[in-house]
Amino acid sequence: MRRSARRISFSGLAMVGLLVGTQGCFITSSPPVANQGGGDAAAEKLTAAALKMEQAADRLAAAAERLSKLEVRVASGTGSAPAEVSTEVKPLVSEADPGKAATSAEAKLIREVDELYAKYPDVPRVEILKELDGIEIPRVKAGSGKTLELGAGIPVDVGNPHAASKPSQPVKGDQVIVRFNSEPKSLNPVIEQSAVQTYMGQYIQEALARQDNETFEFVPHLATKWIIEDSVKLSPDYPGKKYRLILSDGSPLPSAEIEYLAPVKKESKGEPEVMKIVVKTVNEEGQAIAKGWVGLFPIGKILGAPTTGYHNWSNEQGELVISGIIPGKYRVLTGSEIYGKVKPLADGAIEVTPLSEENPLKQALPPGQTSLVLKADEYQDIQRETWMTFYLDPRAKWSDGTPFTSTDLKFAFAVLNNNTVDCDAVRTYYSDLTDLDALSPLVVRMRYRQQYFKAFEFGAGIGLYTPPFEFFKNRLKTQTTEPAITGYELTLDRLTEAEEDAQKKVSAHGKRFGKFFNLDTAYNQTPLGTGPYMVESWKKTDRVILSRNDSYWLPERSGYLDKLIFRFLPDNTTALQSLRAGEIDFNYRMDPEQFTKDLAGPPDWFKDKFIKADWYTPNYGYYCWNLNRPYFKDQRVRMALAMLFEKEAFLKNKMYNLGTMVSGSQYYFGPGYDHSVKSVDYSPETARDLLATAGWIDTNRDGILDRDGVKLSFEALIPPGNPVIDDRTALLQKTLKQVGVDMQISRMEWAAFVERLKAKDFDVVTLSWAMPVESDPFQLWHSSGATPESRGSNAGSFANNLADELIEKIRVTLEPDKRALLNYSLHRLLDAQQPYLFLYCSKDLGAYHKRFRGVKWYRLRPGFDLAEWYVPKDEQVHKSE
Repeated sequence: MRRSARRISFSGLAMVGLLVGTQGCFITSSPPVANQGGGDAAAEKLTAAALKMEQAADRLAAAAERLSKLEVRVASGTGSAPAEVSTEVKPLVSEADPGKAATSAEAKLIREVDELYAKYPDVPRVEILKELDGIEIPRVKAGSGKTLELGAGIPVDVGNPHAASKPSQPVKGDQVIVRFNSEPKSLNPVIEQSAVQTYMGQYIQEALARQDNETFEFVPHLATKWIIEDSVKLSPDYPGKKYRLILSDGSPLPSAEIEYLAPVKKESKGEPEVMKIVVKTVNEEGQAIAKGWVGLFPIGKILGAPTTGYHNWSNEQGELVISGIIPGKYRVLTGSEIYGKVKPLADGAIEVTPLSEENPLKQALPPGQTSLVLKADEYQDIQRETWMTFYLDPRAKWSDGTPFTSTDLKFAFAVLNNNTVDCDAVRTYYSDLTDLDALSPLVVRMRYRQQYFKAFEFGAGIGLYTPPFEFFKNRLKTQTTEPAITGYELTLDRLTEAEEDAQKKVSAHGKRFGKFFNLDTAYNQTPLGTGPYMVESWKKTDRVILSRNDSYWLPERSGYLDKLIFRFLPDNTTALQSLRAGEIDFNYRMDPEQFTKDLAGPPDWFKDKFIKADWYTPNYGYYCWNLNRPYFKDQRVRMALAMLFEKEAFLKNKMYNLGTMVSGSQYYFGPGYDHSVKSVDYSPETARDLLATAGWIDTNRDGILDRDGVKLSFEALIPPGNPVIDDRTALLQKTLKQVGVDMQISRMEWAAFVERLKAKDFDVVTLSWAMPVESDPFQLWHSSGATPESRGSNAGSFANNLADELIEKIRVTLEPDKRALLNYSLHRLLDAQQPYLFLYCSKDLGAYHKRFRGVKWYRLRPGFDLAEWYVPKDEQVHKSE
């Protein structure tokens, strides 16, 4: 939904107590108070204050002249707090001034985006923020100019002359010791989603379909094939399938209208009372229809409501409770659902062709008929590519030899939807996977709530989060983690705790199993998987050892190395010393100074044994402002802070240009990044102006800005063992101090750091995101993750109605160009709101021993596949036992 705007033209300016100038803004309605004792010091302070007021008054005339030539668009309705409302100022005069003319490349970018907006007029247009409260936003002059061809073939053993001089064939044997700079809290992929766990887990857990590292295409893996079909909801009066709704025990209706009201605050303390509407799905006679579709479609535009409506299904008793939706008026629809491949016909008709043998429509069609034609008035809704049928490979087995079946996937579905299981970040993506049915031991059918551009990726990816059902069934017999359920039988049925105790069963959906799953070390430290390697041991604070599974079910993709050993060395200096001493083979995640200066030459100890490598994978670094903190609620403050870090200088001097600046959250080289949005530039003077307009001035002359008696002072939480983070945070602290912002730095070990991050117990935090080539912004930016109790990835509690609308449209848009434009709009909005100080897409840097072959540096994270690495027999160091 586009933001409404008022147009205001300035022919003059009259303000009391707010002095606005081109160089600065000072709130002077309450001048700084001198000490009450009088004397020379007080007089000097008053004189200084008067001088500042005189200088500011001179600026006012210049400001009035400048503003008389400006048109101001005041946006409204895009946020809940007044501080979130931005003012976009544009010159009425042409920008044809040669000094301001964009380069041809920049002009081309802007023109291409404008053409997309013209092609897709329903995409909310967001302009790049140029001014805020009359203050121009400084931008870096140009982009990096760096390009990267995605999807291209990747050469092997690049930069390794030793490999080139001694050609060889893959052979088994030897091991690799890889350095990681942090240690996970758990190896259970459901409750731990850190990059380190993911990188180790890729050799343990597997997906139903894996993404090819070079082409990015999905190819069969645990599933040998799959069939994807579209959802069609029939009209409520479709012959033989008549559906009706009952609201509040009224009479059956084919459709209805409701008004959902905002939560009502109680007079006493406690949570606001949330409205609940009970809907029943029935037939014409009023008899309940189980799992009947109920669609809620906004009447008019409701900011924040899903653009394709809410899609839900009644329970086994035909009941559905509507609660927690965006307030507004909705049309409520119901009808029978069929699925198949939809082909548009003339006059709004469609042809639905069932593709999978298990599709009920195929079985219901008369002999010889392969499809169903529906007239325009015989269906109500189409959701593309929401039904997926996967056919599992009968060879697939867990590392303990147990077959991998559809029961394991049903178990995963139950675990991911168990609210007691600590997996908010993953659950976010599977909340719209409404059904997962085991049609046979080797066939599973999934349904997504609505069309979603990553529906297949996440549907196929559920294998990565699938725990082994039989393992847990046996584990419950002897476990002592949750004594109340020791000896109980694991079931996928939904049971109350009383029913569990009566039947001596524990439900995978229940609280007691969820608590057990979070805490039990048997799986959290040594999880089973279906991959080519399995966990041999985990020595805390030191290393995890994975050993090759010689009984791996897919021999052609089994690894060559006998062991993959991951050592946890937070300190980069220690890691480099370990490489030199032969204690590690692959120093992953080196810092730029080590990579560039310490290995310059290279030194003698390095050049005859090791190879340097640098490569891009999707990532970016950031500082996250906690928007629950009062001082970060103001857009002007966040924008000012973004101007107080010297991004260009740090990239050149400390990162040695091994990266590129970013201004948004999509991958810099991916399809969703808007390159017309340049990074906010370093400008202390402009930052001072913005902070002053927000009311932050140094009233007591102690060097720290304050407002209403509160100092602009906060803590930056940083993880250990990363010199780049240490250096840039120290630089940020220094530049903030220069304008009167006090930032203290707190460093803590990884586990405690992550816990404070999840609990939203911080002021500012810095980290990096590793991501796919095109990411779903829901996890980071949707307001549903902004609540204090949410422990997901929206750690800063960013909430913006327009952002929600864009995110929801991105998720359901299957057309790549239109989805890219929606991402551009979100990019521009995030750039304007600055919930993060966006930093860099950094190159990954490493050094490895030259004996390793089969080395490729991929575009997908982490950029390498150790299962492909091997060592020629005559160069192997660690012989098989």
